[in-house]
Amino acid sequence: MVPWRARRAVANLFGGIAARRQMRRHQAARVNLDIAFGDTLSAEEKQRITAQSFQSFIRCMLDAIALIPTLNRDNWTRRLKVPQADIDALKGELAKGKGVLVMFSHYGNWELMGTAMPFISGVPVNVVAKRQSAISNPFIEAFRTRTGNKVIYKEGAVRATLKALRAGEIVGLSIDQNFSRGIFVPFFGVPAGTVDTLAALARASGAPIVPLVCTPEDDGIYRGRLLPAVRAVKTDDKDQDVFDITRGCFRVLEETIRERPELWLWGHKRWKSRPPGEVPQQDIYAATPAD
Repeated sequence: MVPWRARRAVANLFGGIAARRQMRRHQAARVNLDIAFGDTLSAEEKQRITAQSFQSFIRCMLDAIALIPTLNRDNWTRRLKVPQADIDALKGELAKGKGVLVMFSHYGNWELMGTAMPFISGVPVNVVAKRQSAISNPFIEAFRTRTGNKVIYKEGAVRATLKALRAGEIVGLSIDQNFSRGIFVPFFGVPAGTVDTLAALARASGAPIVPLVCTPEDDGIYRGRLLPAVRAVKTDDKDQDVFDITRGCFRVLEETIRERPELWLWGHKRWKSRPPGEVPQQDIYAATPAD
């Protein structure tokens, strides 16, 4: 296995190159940082976060490729440290019999933490994912399921996810990427097109939503956290319930990103979709970000 210091050096080198060469993603990152932080950060700070975000993504992917094939029930704690209180809280939620919804995000090393979840919780995670190409999909699925997890593809996912929750298992979804056919919920104060599946599942099943965080540290170890649950409140107004649940998830995600903004995937056009009727209707990523 390539030593972690070497993986970090490679990530820093190629992440720095990518931050300069991937101009569309670089510009998207700068627009996103302008939206999220406005003038509370200087142009230099935004540039630093942009470069570090590329580096962090490459580092986490290199670490996932290196560590996940070696991960097992006996050695996972040498790769990933999770507070026992977080583990006990998760198992307490599972003991209620409604399953648990885990909120993944493109922050830190979500792949590593997700793969270790069967060892952490004692039950598999059903990962809701988009099917990839015919060539790459079998490899990605094998990678994600090697520790006992299962993949539920988005086509017809609702029935399968509810079945998994009724069986007392964990279902994992992400909501931090742009979704043009979803609902629009404030994220850093600006409406963002968002898939409503996570909130709808929580409302329908009564399962809590547990945000998952996995951050790299300077000693080559990852620190995992299972944050306090976001709970669904069910009223007669389904649309408002889904909106409120999603907004609660975004509040947690915002707080997490603000702690270490360089660990989030800023190069994605998160606010590309705009609410119907917003004026003017234009691509906010077409303009040059403010310096």
